[in-house]
Amino acid sequence: MSAVSPIVLLLLLVALLVAVLMVGVATGRIGDGIDLPDRPRRARRARRSRDLR
Repeated sequence: MSAVSPIVLLLLLVALLVAVLMVGVATGRIGDGIDLPDRPRRARRARRSRDLR
């Protein structure tokens, strides 16, 4: 094996670990998770009757 292979394997392992941790944080399994900000609610229009004749 060349000297590059262990370094590449180590980098892939670190990338995989970081990806797993990011998914864990995003889903809330680690820490508080990521919450989306509340969207402002639009005022609902009054319903019109169907018979406008």
